[in-house]
Amino acid sequence: MSTDVMVAIEGVDKWYGTTQVLFDVHLTVDTGETVCVIGPSGSGKSTLLRTVNHLEEIGAGRIRVDGQLVGYREHRGRLHELREADACRQRLEIGMVFQHFNLFPHMTVLENVAFAPIRVKGEPPGQAREYARSLLARVGLAGKESAYPSKLSGGQQQRVAIARALAMRPKVMLFDEPTSALDPELVGEVLSVMKDLALTGGITMIVVTHEMGFAREVGDRVVFMDAGRIVEQGPPSQVLSEPRHERTKAFLSAVLR
Repeated sequence: MSTDVMVAIEGVDKWYGTTQVLFDVHLTVDTGETVCVIGPSGSGKSTLLRTVNHLEEIGAGRIRVDGQLVGYREHRGRLHELREADACRQRLEIGMVFQHFNLFPHMTVLENVAFAPIRVKGEPPGQAREYARSLLARVGLAGKESAYPSKLSGGQQQRVAIARALAMRPKVMLFDEPTSALDPELVGEVLSVMKDLALTGGITMIVVTHEMGFAREVGDRVVFMDAGRIVEQGPPSQVLSEPRHERTKAFLSAVLR
């Protein structure tokens, strides 16, 4: 794994109105690293993830992806928010998979995956479709190219969503609890795809998850958040088996019972 930093979160604060939800968050993610973010509901995990591609604005601090300031330009030490069109161009390099799949119901699986590369990036349609087919094979959906989302299980739809994000050839992949909306028997097939990406794909990944087994097996690092702060981080063997902070211990004792 390269030691080059792909994502740098520097002193980030976030407010909703008068309520502060992120407090001076510092986190770096190296190129090719998989970082799993865990913590109780309402701890700021998903909010932090959404600041990385500027789906949420920040109140203080800086976020950089591959050295580029995200969502803002800096002039004389002050941040000025980018126009939405410029922010959208930045998001092309930051893939995101949400809890819900948000596939286009009127498009086939292949069309869903190839649509953005053709329409947004201007890739030749034949090239985009060929790459889409290879990604669908990679996520275990070869032969489903002509199917419509309504004919797929939730796990299959989420795997299409992963292929769709990968089709843009992003520098970093963000996963926001991608299995939380799935029936329990479908969780494994999605986690298997994510495990393959992490172990063989060389892709930088930040995964907000409640799947402790996945975090233990696949994460290079586990980050525990509570009340808008990073409380503890380190290798999975340390954070999940020998946590140092009392709040981490209390959380894990509840979820690992």
